[in-house]
Amino acid sequence: MIEEDHLEFLHAVWTRRTPFTYTFFAANIAIFVLMSLAGGSMDPGTLMAFGVKDNARIDQGEIWRLVTPIFLHIGLIHLFFNSYALWVVGPTVEKLYGSERFVILYLASGVAGVLGSYFYHPDVPSAGASGAIFGFLGVLLVFGFRYRHSIPPFFKRAVGVGMLPVIIVNLVIGFIIPSIDISAHIAGLVAGALLAAILPFQSPGSETHSIFKGLQMALLAVVLISFYEVAAHYDGPRLSVRNLPNGLTQIMGSNPSSQRFIDAINNAENTFEQSAEELRAGAIGGLAKMGTDVSKSIDQLRRIPSLAARSDELSAELLRVMQDQYDLIRDIERAGTVTFAHDRRLKENVDRYEKVKATLLKWAETDGQKYGIQTGKRR
Repeated sequence: MIEEDHLEFLHAVWTRRTPFTYTFFAANIAIFVLMSLAGGSMDPGTLMAFGVKDNARIDQGEIWRLVTPIFLHIGLIHLFFNSYALWVVGPTVEKLYGSERFVILYLASGVAGVLGSYFYHPDVPSAGASGAIFGFLGVLLVFGFRYRHSIPPFFKRAVGVGMLPVIIVNLVIGFIIPSIDISAHIAGLVAGALLAAILPFQSPGSETHSIFKGLQMALLAVVLISFYEVAAHYDGPRLSVRNLPNGLTQIMGSNPSSQRFIDAINNAENTFEQSAEELRAGAIGGLAKMGTDVSKSIDQLRRIPSLAARSDELSAELLRVMQDQYDLIRDIERAGTVTFAHDRRLKENVDRYEKVKATLLKWAETDGQKYGIQTGKRR
């Protein structure tokens, strides 16, 4: 039978609301969607623009990158596992410590994880809420030992020593998988454990001290200011619904938006030039294949990532040229010969193509570098 004082403890703690668990959960997903609109969370340019941890930029004064990585995730699998862990562990910590201390524990452990990565993996950009999640594991580990004489026995088994297998398994996984930044996990774990040794949990019926409320508001303000800095300094691909399908489904090994943009433009240029050369030479025997190649290039241009307003305008103009070239090929195929009218339309298409190609090259030379586009070679 459960003792009455233990029932009171459980009732008082478990009836507390957990608004910030779900606020941070929603924030992670919302930012992931925004990154998907900008080309995807696995796109290097998008990651950098949204505030991933990057030592060189932090050293140049972009200190908000010590905070923003807590809310960024690289790929759908990364987002899923961290969000699931927050959904499972977060409510327990927030119910025990209250919302004010929960925010302090989450953000402080998260920043500690970023700092761990900053010092021990200085050459690798990183992001994720793993430092904060491991911070919660450290909190529950210390909580179980610190309050072992004042919490119900059956609850005691779930924290304290009960957390050790979870912690050990996750640390072993981190050491085994090279892509996992284990330094961030360890730093977050240590920070959470130290904070739990200092901060008391919110005992049943107690009021939250104004100090914790003040710290909570200050840390939330730091988060908002950090993302304001991200918006103010944003230099990544533009946000477009066109990028969403590919961005949301990125798991691993996805081509960056810039590479898919380059591939679509290069393929269109090669296809157009080859078709124009064959039509000038009067080689109409391969019109069917020519039309198929141009059609495939048109489909690729329709799915081209959106990088910037100007690049969208130019790729749309190239698409129109390719569509006119396709119509011309079909007209010649129906006529069975290249007429004077066909020659004139071909010349018009070539003139428009040369103009948009030159403008695209100029745009790539002036603005393309910020999106990872290098001129002087075709990739």
